[in-house]
Amino acid sequence: MTATDISSDMLSPTGYNLNAQAHDTTIALIRAVIAGGVNVREIYVDTVGPEASYQAKLAYHFPEAQVTVTKKADSKFPIVSAASVCAKVTRDVFLGREDVWGSGYPSDPRTSRWLKGEGMDRVFGWESEEVRYSWGTVRELLEKNKDGVKVDWNDEDNGGSMSITSFFGEGGKVASSAWYGKIVLASEF
Repeated sequence: MTATDISSDMLSPTGYNLNAQAHDTTIALIRAVIAGGVNVREIYVDTVGPEASYQAKLAYHFPEAQVTVTKKADSKFPIVSAASVCAKVTRDVFLGREDVWGSGYPSDPRTSRWLKGEGMDRVFGWESEEVRYSWGTVRELLEKNKDGVKVDWNDEDNGGSMSITSFFGEGGKVASSAWYGKIVLASEF
């Protein structure tokens, strides 16, 4: 899931939330593994949202497998620990500039400095597709940037001015792929 995909889905009129995106992406990944010929008999997943409903959802999609969804699965099951390390290394390689912007999360002091400083364009926000415009921190920086250029986004259909963030997610999804995998859109489920 790219930051662009996450943001456009979360900011879309339907409001496809992050938990639902994570569930659907997990299902798509497991389906891809099975389609690749792997005989999946056990599935271990760290919970996203309520454990029981997530486990029931995965069990419904994969009735041939034993499904375990639990909090702190990465500390309980070595296979989840390994997957967590692989995911973090992949993210770090993809970001490639951790020394500049930190972990990529707005709570990270380096990331926060980058978002507020040299990373932000006065007109367009950030060139980087790694920025999630659905984060409250990012939306606040866009709307309240004292050094930014004030832009009036007129919407004749809506009878007035709109914020720049109201335009994200419109016109379809942006998807990309790279060495680390293929982006799967919700419409493919």
